[in-house]
Order: sequence, then structure tokens, then C-alpha cells
Amino acid sequence: MEIMNLDKLPAEARKKIEPYARGLLEVYGKEVISLFVYGSVTGLDFDPRTSDINIGVFLRDTSLDALKKSLGIVKKGIRKKINAPLFLTKEYLERSLDSFPVEFMEMKDSRCVLYGEDVLETVAVKKQDLRVECESQIKGKLIVLKQAYLEQALNRKGLEKLIKEALKSLLPVFRNMLRIKRDAKPPTGKKEMLAMFGTEFGIDTGAFIKVLEDKKSDGKIGRGDAEDFLEDFTVQLGKLSLAVDKL
Repeated sequence: MEIMNLDKLPAEARKKIEPYARGLLEVYGKEVISLFVYGSVTGLDFDPRTSDINIGVFLRDTSLDALKKSLGIVKKGIRKKINAPLFLTKEYLERSLDSFPVEFMEMKDSRCVLYGEDVLETVAVKKQDLRVECESQIKGKLIVLKQAYLEQALNRKGLEKLIKEALKSLLPVFRNMLRIKRDAKPPTGKKEMLAMFGTEFGIDTGAFIKVLEDKKSDGKIGRGDAEDFLEDFTVQLGKLSLAVDKL
């Protein structure tokens, strides 16, 4: 069972992914319809020190008995920053495009097929389904951030972590808001995407980019206090909660 497209991946990631993929193929054999990687490992923002590796597998059977076969491989992979694989069936994909349009479009845009069919190639979602999930994510995150602030207000490192995790989870939403507005695939690079996003939706994404660039865990973002960044973050999300209604 030949693995393809490894040359398209960063060398540091390739060393981890190739034996992992071969292990899955040995375990599941012809049950594997498609095996692919997706996310930052296929793009411009992969950092071997901090980035996780995401793997997707389309199987004919995703029962717990079937998944149990991969437990040993998964355990070893987690130590190497390979997340537990996302096991799917083609039927589940077809029935769930309206429920998880952001996630499936992100997967489609960043995929690199290592074995089998390119199942995601023909995936298409309805703009209205995409808009609804974007709205839900932004408005939900705004509420969660304000509630979490009350719990973490006296813990600057906690606030910093909260902001960074919130931005990470919202980047796919921002990309897909761009997809809706421009009717085109958004930029792959995070900074490029955020710059375009700010222009298209009339918000200041400078603070978002500083959050993205900050690698320390000191209760600050750049030289600024984390609480100040959180205030700006929520203000910009408030503007986006109005903008997403108009898409």
C-alpha cells in the first residue's frame, strides 16, 4: 500500500507521519478508503516545535471495535504531537456537511492525501449553512470570553491563555467569513488572512496579529497587558457579530 505526496510535507513532520500512516494502513488494510493530513502541517504556518499534526481517515467501518485496533498507534503518536486521527465514513460526511461546514471546508482546503481516494475533492457546502455556523461561533465565543473573564480576571497568565485559545479557534471562522464574502478560497497564511479579513470587514486585526506572534507565557502579549488585549478582542468580536448577520 503505497503512500504518496510525502514530499509535499515539511521534513520534520514527514519523519513522524510516514511511519504513523504505514501503521494505520497495516492495521486497517483495504478498510481504508482515504488517509490524509490536514491543518497547519500542510501550510505556511507549521512550526515543528508547537504545531500539532492532524490526520483524517475514511474507513468503511468506524465502530468502537474497529477504532480499538489503532489504540497502540494513537498512543505513540500523541507523544509526537500527532493528534488522535479523525475517523469518518463517507456516509457521515455526506450527512453532516450542513452541521459542520466550517470544519469540512477547512479540512478540504488544507488536505494532503497520502493514500486512497481524494474524498474531500468534491465537497461543497451551502453558503447559508456556513454563515449560520460562523454566526454561532462568533456570538458564542463572545459570551464565553466575557464569562471566562470573570473567572480569570486576577490571573494574567490565565487571561493570556484564554485569548490565544480563543483566537486559534476563531481563525477558521474568519477564513470562512472571507470565503462567503469574496466567494473564493481564503489565503492560507494566518497573517495574510487576518490582514485581508480586517480590510473586508472594517475591523482592526492588529491586536489579533500580535496575539498570533506572541510566544511567551508571562501574562502579557507583546508589551501589553493581557486584559487590554482581551478588551480589544471582545470589542472587535462585537463588531463581527453584527457583520456576520449581514453576510
